[in-house]
Amino acid sequence: MNKIIGIDVYSALHNPRGMGIYTINFLQELAKLDNETNYILYSDIEDFNNVLPKQTNFRHKILKSHGLFHYEQVVLPNECKKDKIDILHSPANTSPIFLDKKIKRYITLHDVIFLKKDVPFSKNSKQFIGRLYYAITTILNVPKANTIFTVSNYSKEDISKTLKINPNKIVVTPNGHEHFNVENATNFEELKHKYNIPNEYFFHLGGDAPSKNTKFLLEYFKNNQDKNIVIAGIRKLENSYLYAKYKDCRNITFVPYISQEDLVSLYKNAQAFIFASLYEGFGIPLLESMKCNCPIICSKASCLPEVAGDSALYFNPKDKDEISSLIKNYKKEFNLEKVNLQLNKFTWMKSAEIIKGAYLK
Repeated sequence: MNKIIGIDVYSALHNPRGMGIYTINFLQELAKLDNETNYILYSDIEDFNNVLPKQTNFRHKILKSHGLFHYEQVVLPNECKKDKIDILHSPANTSPIFLDKKIKRYITLHDVIFLKKDVPFSKNSKQFIGRLYYAITTILNVPKANTIFTVSNYSKEDISKTLKINPNKIVVTPNGHEHFNVENATNFEELKHKYNIPNEYFFHLGGDAPSKNTKFLLEYFKNNQDKNIVIAGIRKLENSYLYAKYKDCRNITFVPYISQEDLVSLYKNAQAFIFASLYEGFGIPLLESMKCNCPIICSKASCLPEVAGDSALYFNPKDKDEISSLIKNYKKEFNLEKVNLQLNKFTWMKSAEIIKGAYLK
């Protein structure tokens, strides 16, 4: 008898970056590999952007709910029981606390940053509440999971150590780069006019969560105004304490949450991409930067050397002298052969193959 596999696609339809990218892309590749198994894709809204598989063995089911908590903890587990699914895959860290014991739990835990005491809590109330929710559901659900997927070897070791989980229960399914189309880029002259971007600039993509270490980077450029930086990735600038504090610095340019075409142009025309994170489960922007042939100046924290390999220059993300030396002595050099070798280690198809194997074992 064919298995029925449920997949929570909430993140794919609500979050266009990070965990949403992971969910969308492994699903699209999974559909190419499997036209027999029955999949039910659960969400609370329609697929407005047409990102979910449409073949007949993938059925999208829209559940009526009142917000994420009600959807994930009340409506979703009830529907899974009614549908008599064999497996529920929750690919975005959180999952139902109370799930029918007959249903196997598969959870993708991208990282455990929300359990790190040395990572400061965000000043943003929504991020603060989200971190608590992630922590509670992870602590309660991971011990009950049949399989845990994660996105890097670093995260596998970190999850095993932090949650005292047998590493044999954790399967690495890395992020990929195929989703990032670098052929379509906004004309740079148009982009400069649109966002008042200087001719020469360093580029940083990261939100205002403390783990992104954006404040460290902004402080450096505030005190070194002979070089420019463009900051993207903060979803609502008007609500950001970083934007309020640094928006008047003449060499710092904030851009709003932008299209992929604008993002490609920013990568392609930057002097270098600076990724200053204190902690990441993977770091998809590193693959995006490599794909755009943009040199990388990168934090050597957590998994980032695993992802960027020999394609980046590294610094201690808490050491102002180290980053200063790299920025001041920076030369735009790029080894395309090394970059392509590194990129080929990370594909969505490889991850989909691993996930399918785990589903059907």
